[in-house]
Amino acid sequence: MRSINALALRKRLGQILDEVADGGDPLLVTRGNHPLVVLVSAARYEQATGARHERLTTAARRVAEWRAEYAANRADLDPVELVRRDRDRQ
Repeated sequence: MRSINALALRKRLGQILDEVADGGDPLLVTRGNHPLVVLVSAARYEQATGARHERLTTAARRVAEWRAEYAANRADLDPVELVRRDRDRQ
């Protein structure tokens, strides 16, 4: 991944934005040799967040399926109490 310092980015902002938007690699912006942000194209961002959303949706569906199958048989389980017990063991 390429990097650029904040001052150089400020001087060439339009050009840099065009490069990243046209499918260029993500760009790490630094200030004082410390990483600040990463610029990515909107298309790459949508792709990354879309995949994350899909994974979370799948996980939520699987939890709901588990609940429907097992939780009804275990009405005596109190989730709050289970978390407290687990925390106390640590």
